[in-house]
Amino acid sequence: MSLLDHKKALLLCAGIVVIGGGIFAVTAHSKSTKTAAAQHLNLYQTATISSLDVSKITDNISSNTLSQVGEGLYRLNANSQAENALATKTTVSDNGHQYTINLRHDGKWSNGDPVTAQNFVYSWERTLNPKSKSEFTYQFANIKNANAIAAGKKSPSTLGVKAVGKYQLKITLSQPASYFKKMLASTTYYPLNEKAVNKYGSKYGSSAKTTVYNGPFTLANWSGTSDNWTLKKNATYAEAKSVKLQSIDYKVIKDSTTAYNLYQSKKLDQVTLSGEQTTQNKNNANLKSLSAGRIGFIQYNENNKVAANQDLRTAISLAVNRQQLATKVLKNGSVPAKTFGVHDMMKNPKTGADFTSDAYTKGTVDYAPAQAKKLYQSALKQLGKKAVTLTITCGNDDASQNIAEFVQSAITSKLGAKVEVRAMPFPSMLSNVSKGNFQLNLTSWGMDYADPIQSLQILQSANNSNMGHYDSKAYDGALKAAEGTDALNKTARYQDLVTAAQTALKDQAVTPLYESRTSSLVNPKVKGVVYNKFNGDADYRTAYVAN
Repeated sequence: MSLLDHKKALLLCAGIVVIGGGIFAVTAHSKSTKTAAAQHLNLYQTATISSLDVSKITDNISSNTLSQVGEGLYRLNANSQAENALATKTTVSDNGHQYTINLRHDGKWSNGDPVTAQNFVYSWERTLNPKSKSEFTYQFANIKNANAIAAGKKSPSTLGVKAVGKYQLKITLSQPASYFKKMLASTTYYPLNEKAVNKYGSKYGSSAKTTVYNGPFTLANWSGTSDNWTLKKNATYAEAKSVKLQSIDYKVIKDSTTAYNLYQSKKLDQVTLSGEQTTQNKNNANLKSLSAGRIGFIQYNENNKVAANQDLRTAISLAVNRQQLATKVLKNGSVPAKTFGVHDMMKNPKTGADFTSDAYTKGTVDYAPAQAKKLYQSALKQLGKKAVTLTITCGNDDASQNIAEFVQSAITSKLGAKVEVRAMPFPSMLSNVSKGNFQLNLTSWGMDYADPIQSLQILQSANNSNMGHYDSKAYDGALKAAEGTDALNKTARYQDLVTAAQTALKDQAVTPLYESRTSSLVNPKVKGVVYNKFNGDADYRTAYVAN
């Protein structure tokens, strides 16, 4: 994943710490009965859909919408494990390099066409074609020739994916990946109806009328810029019998107070809360805390002599009281970070322990102001300075600035260093950081699927997202083993990832601060929504309104 190329993650970097930004709310404003005909929900988003074209989607709201009106080979269950959707049987061979996937024969597009293996081949080749300018080509990196195609060095037709007959797909990987099925559940891997794309041309996916669907719902009343739209049950969906909802209405509500007031007046059945609202409702039985699959952290510019000092970086980490940050500043259910990752990414194959617990390294992310002070003095001696002035670059949204000011206060009061906060609009912050025009940068990283490689990979020395220029042979070696020789050995790969995470903590490659979460109030009448434990995404395919 690249901070430069992954706009979905980047746009959320500034917004995810805005409590509840971009999450949904659910309501039942029709009379609840047990009959499917009466099933209706109202939901809200904080912005409109930008696109429903698989190759053009860059934001979370559009991706979430596509996941309701489209369907891929697999879907993720509540535990972030891949389950069959259009796939019926998967055979892995050639030491993990070959996937043979049989498709169900009753998949249908809303225009009446069958969903075939060729729809996937066409979609993936189109996304990787440089003409599409997709920002998610990195997700295909494991497939043979994908990187060369995205770079314009090979033809899309050379991609390691072929349709064998109408309902079988063969995928050849350049390197095996134990998490590949999870990746295939992403909307980036959804199929496309070539006939519809050719019919609508560049307008495909830009409105409800210029898009075709193969998921639980179809879309209506979306013009491309609408602040209101409707999902309707898709009668041609292969598993239509499992879909109880008849329709879902969305509207854009940008202000969290407005949404909260609507919930309070019983006009919404679910609302995402701000930090203050979460505190007010801490004893409410309907309060739900959801993971955001995102890690907040400080990255350092190691091309800067001061920021490159390891003792200084560790001193900063030990000066920050992460529990206070979570409970006094964020106040949205976010929890202190124990490593550069989040809970529920992976479990120890032998003990069942969470990866974050095994990767935790004492003396790296603990609150230890006395030790922090000693390390700071050691850093000053190494730098030949009596004092240093540090600059934290961050987004200019309220939440980011609040976090930056908390860190500023911790460093100033516990270490004695002078700290300046340099807040700016998120695009400007990204531009400055990508050019190396920063010393310390407060940011966050969102993960597409539940595997530690999603966060750890950005600290590899050659990764475009390694904007702090961290360079460790031990770290790179551990990840190389995890993705290479140990890729299909669960125990060995797990230990490789733990080793990499612990190496980054000891080196203080970045300073992990918090695992982001969101809090919502939910009307208990809304049942059957599947919330992904890893990132909080909601699947309404089996949702319904109880009496």
